[in-house]
Amino acid sequence: MVLILSLKNDFTTNLVIDWLCFYAKKYIRANDSFTDVVFKSEKNYLKISNDSFLDIDHISSFWFRKGTLFTNMTESEIIKDENKINQDYLSFLLQQKKSIGNTGGASKINKLIALNIAASFDLRTPKTFLVDNKNDLSDLVINNSGRRYIIKAKTNISMYQFDDSSGMIFTNEVTKDDLEKFPEKFGFTLVQELIVKKFEIRTFFLKNKTWSMAIFSQSDSQTANDYRRYNNKKPNRNTLFQLPADIEEKLRLVMSKLNLDTGSIDWIYAHDDQFYFLEINPIGQFTNLSFTCNYNLEKEVAKLL
Repeated sequence: MVLILSLKNDFTTNLVIDWLCFYAKKYIRANDSFTDVVFKSEKNYLKISNDSFLDIDHISSFWFRKGTLFTNMTESEIIKDENKINQDYLSFLLQQKKSIGNTGGASKINKLIALNIAASFDLRTPKTFLVDNKNDLSDLVINNSGRRYIIKAKTNISMYQFDDSSGMIFTNEVTKDDLEKFPEKFGFTLVQELIVKKFEIRTFFLKNKTWSMAIFSQSDSQTANDYRRYNNKKPNRNTLFQLPADIEEKLRLVMSKLNLDTGSIDWIYAHDDQFYFLEINPIGQFTNLSFTCNYNLEKEVAKLL
């Protein structure tokens, strides 16, 4: 039995399930979180719905796509700590199966730590700063010796869903004219040197294998700083791409250090003909990459489950 933890509206999960059906693999999908876990003597059960229990021994493989193991609503710190132990144990049991994804802390990668680890394995990264006041930001932007700077989110969450709407956080360049819009003091903000690119690269990593796509976003002013500002009238040109062997090997070392067996990685191929590592999203979307380059990545995931 294949167990999948995902979200109700995740289209990628649906595509993988299509392949599971093709391979005649039985599966159970839980959305958002598991309802409960029951420990009975030597037997452990997951409560998938109000009246459905699954013996963990009957799970052959587990895919942590999205979601959380449990939603903890209690206010008591003691109970939270107790529940955390139960959740960690359940995570341990599931990770003993044939699995993809990590239910622990590795599913929420600290972007700053990832950049540091990438640099330790000799991958080039943009110069990165944490700035919390207008004076320091002004020093970077005005006394920049010809460099340009961007502001981006520290988290891997770029889409926020509200009650009746949604919003996207984009990467933006900061110019001298923008400085007057900033208050004297603000929360720590991630500022990076803008790397002038020839094109961007999106890589999907799965069990030490990689599939990549070049995105020629630089040729369009709308998408130059962030290709997610899609130009639907004149889409960016995308094409298959193969990372050099030495870059792939360094990426494997980074993923191993972060305890990740899958994720989506963003790069820039710059005007100095060098590759710059930007970030890893451990639960990033890969359907566009799969469709555009005809990689059939959903099939690759299903085959491993």
